[in-house]
Amino acid sequence: MTDRTPGNYKAMALRRMSGQDFLALGSDKIVFVKPVKADGSLSYSVYSAAGEELGRADSFELAEATAFKNDFAVATLH
Repeated sequence: MTDRTPGNYKAMALRRMSGQDFLALGSDKIVFVKPVKADGSLSYSVYSAAGEELGRADSFELAEATAFKNDFAVATLH
């Protein structure tokens, strides 16, 4: 007999996900902040998990705060 508790339904659904679906899980909520040189000055670019540049800010703090305000989780790149 299968345990049909709400928590187990989630586990069962995860087991049925394809590898591609699993890789995409949460990717719409993660952004990366990376320092970049633009026009001779340092700025901070914000990228989606897929690598698309979403915007730039003058400081890491501003880039991070803007991402948080838009419900993204932030990861840094070196």
